Amino acid sequence: MAATTYDSIEKIWSGPKDKEYYGPDMTLGEVALLILKLHADKVMQVFDPTGEQLTGAQLYEQSRRLAHAFQHLKLQRGDVVGISATNTTYLTEVVIAALLSGTPINPLHPEFDKETVAYMYELTKPKVIFCDVANYEILAAVKQSLKFKTELILLSGSLSAVRNIEDLLKLGEIDYDPKTLFACPHMSGDDTAFIISSSGVTGLPKGVTRSHRSLLSNTKIPCLFGSQSVLFCYSPLYWISCIFTLLASLVNGCKRIITNRAYNVDYFVELLARHGVTFVLTVPHHMALLAKSQRSDLQQQLQAVQSFVCSGSKLPLSIWRQLVDLLGSQRFQVLYGLSEVGGVSKNVGAPLGCEGKLLRNVQVRILSEQGEALGPNQTGHINIRLKLRWGGYYRQPLDTQAAVSSSEAGQWLLTGDHGYFDDAGNLHYQTRNSDVFRSNNFHICPKQIEDVILQLPGVHEVGVFALPDDISTNLTACAVVREANAAGAALTTDLISATVKQHLGEAFHLHGGVYFMHKLPKTTNNKIQRRRILAELKQ
Repeated sequence: MAATTYDSIEKIWSGPKDKEYYGPDMTLGEVALLILKLHADKVMQVFDPTGEQLTGAQLYEQSRRLAHAFQHLKLQRGDVVGISATNTTYLTEVVIAALLSGTPINPLHPEFDKETVAYMYELTKPKVIFCDVANYEILAAVKQSLKFKTELILLSGSLSAVRNIEDLLKLGEIDYDPKTLFACPHMSGDDTAFIISSSGVTGLPKGVTRSHRSLLSNTKIPCLFGSQSVLFCYSPLYWISCIFTLLASLVNGCKRIITNRAYNVDYFVELLARHGVTFVLTVPHHMALLAKSQRSDLQQQLQAVQSFVCSGSKLPLSIWRQLVDLLGSQRFQVLYGLSEVGGVSKNVGAPLGCEGKLLRNVQVRILSEQGEALGPNQTGHINIRLKLRWGGYYRQPLDTQAAVSSSEAGQWLLTGDHGYFDDAGNLHYQTRNSDVFRSNNFHICPKQIEDVILQLPGVHEVGVFALPDDISTNLTACAVVREANAAGAALTTDLISATVKQHLGEAFHLHGGVYFMHKLPKTTNNKIQRRRILAELKQ
């Protein structure tokens, strides 16, 4: 992987430069159709639970028919298409049809509660919402509460008096002309392709807009993906990781494996082996369970996988070491990225615990609290240069304005993350700015303490938080969730405090105490909300 370069005058770090493979007016739907036509006879998608396969030709034809059906539904450029569904056979075709129609896609997690779904859809106002039978009742209740008209369409299964995907395909056959070009002639690469929900760390989720051009730039990677690549990601379309693998499959001509079954290690391992998966985009929680697996055949079962890329939150060092021992430092890679821009950096063989080198066409600078550009080994706010036009947060101009700064060096995204670059050009992400607090004038980075505690047997999860104090400003405290085993039962507050004292200096000791909880408060993206721990302890 090419090294990160540093401009000591401008104090800007840059990843390797690479050209765009398509012009600024090219859209994802157009590229998808071109690639599917090139791979007409190739199996491009396999739905693992049933073994159902789709070739490039089938995806091509079904996507075009659905795009024609969208015209019958009176969907116009700019209308939003909601998707609250698991990974099933027709999901890809719906995505392509929406991309061809110029209708931005707003995916939500299929297991979201009514309140979260209603909040997000009131913001994006989708004209149609695709869902499953399993979550139809929730979506139907949401529909009743919305202040605009929308239609629910089942992406899998069937219910009486509810339109489903098979009905939509039949609708698309009416007056269908195979020669019709569906790519909206007035669309450009800067048009919004997806509206992605943020994690909601600072409150309710925002709608992050991503353009066709930016996603093409993220996913067209010929040096990583070839015609023999087989891609897999467990996540539903709600997560950027699923969007990435779906689009990477389409624009690089790769086979993609999908499933709607719940995660467990045995199924995960057997799926990868069964399909000869070569690339996996995954999350720390799943990889931690893999690392703790007692299976003796893991290396044999996983031998086809060339890259495990783990992203989503900071990976505990103890788990990281186990995975490197299992897979090797070249195969197991940790990615740091954001929904707003995609991948930022990747650790491939770099020191454990850091985020590694910047990816292609990425530029980063580190700013102090006063906005001063910092150099190597100086911790500050991570800012990422916006080289392509960014549409901001959907219908939230004030949040967009607060997230972007302009200077002579261009426009920069204020990530809300805290970190630094070392002398070798490796990025070190520490935590969200909102999680950093002061104790006796020391900056306390929760992740640093959490990594120590997570090494103790019996610790399932831990969150370090601030306990307000008149003298020290804050006292450092932690909440621990035990493993449901003997090691978890043996944990004591004294043992945890002593472990922190053994590994860290006085400034980082747990003077605010250790607390045991049944579960930690989390965002919809399963990230720990440290700032909510104290309030929940007081309940």
